[in-house]
Order: sequence, then C-alpha cells, then structure tokens
Amino acid sequence: MLQFTTAKRRAQGGRVLAFGNPDLGDPNKDLEFAELEVQEVQKLYPQSTVFVRKEATEEKNKTLSPNHDILHFATHAELKEDDPLSSAVLLAKNGKEDGRLEVREIFGMDLKANLVVLSGCETGLGKLSTGDELVGLTRAFIYAGTSSVVASLWKVDDSSTAALMASFYRNLGPCRRSRH
Repeated sequence: MLQFTTAKRRAQGGRVLAFGNPDLGDPNKDLEFAELEVQEVQKLYPQSTVFVRKEATEEKNKTLSPNHDILHFATHAELKEDDPLSSAVLLAKNGKEDGRLEVREIFGMDLKANLVVLSGCETGLGKLSTGDELVGLTRAFIYAGTSSVVASLWKVDDSSTAALMASFYRNLGPCRRSRH
C-alpha cells in the first residue's frame, strides 16, 4: 500500500474542497460544529470552496473533487459490514444523486488530492476482504488517487472534532505555504 500511495504523491497545493453538516433530512443528524469546522478551514486556506447544509451535495463533490488538493468531509458516514462497497459518506441529496457517496462510486473517481479528511465517526473502519485488504472509505479514496487519508476509528464528539480539525489545519497550513 505504501508503494502505491508514494507513487501518487504530487506537488502540494492549498485548494481545499470542504463539506460540512449536509442536510440529511433528519434534525437528529445535524452536526452544528461541523459548519464551524469547515469555516475554520476556509479561514486558513483562502482558496477553499466550502459547502454546508443543502449545498453540501453528492453532485458537487463528484463534479469538483478532481480539481482540489485537499478534500474535507465534516459529515456522517455509514459503514455496511455486510456490503462494504455500499458504505458511504453521507451528503445532501439533489437531482439524480441520492446523497450517498458510496465506496463503489469513490473507486471510480479520478482524484488529484494529496489529502482526504473524513472527520466523522468511525470513517476509518472497513471490512476485511478475502485478500489482505480492508475495503472501506479510506481504501476507496486511496484507490481513486489520493495519497493520504485522515479518518477516525471511533465515535467522535462534534465540538471536540471541530477543535481538533482546526488545530490540525493550523499546523498543516504553515508547512504547505512555506513550500511554495
């Protein structure tokens, strides 16, 4: 896996595409601090494109992701152990898209991003395949072209995650800007 990701590394850039607190049609699934999280990313990376609530759609992700250096998802995700290719990042529905960016769809994407951040609960989990690979969101994004994925193996608190992600990007930011 390391050899596969090393070969895909590209020059670093600061174009971030971020999705926060997509409208999932259920107020119990709202992530109030996820909106603050992506707004903080936008402050640190002025070239960011940020979408929240009804604008944080699967369609926008599919259209815009190939042109960004960092993809950030402050959203819920869903792991389906019985059908890992149906595991998904949950985004807002619109048009022909159902709002479920599924592993099988991610495998078909052509990403140029150096980093994908999945700041939702248990986004690093997956299902062990018959080979030696873990099939899940992280594997799908790496296969689609990114060289690094940040994900969680446990349930995370909304406000704590927003604070952690702000710190992560503050510490990542100066390194990225000083290399240009």
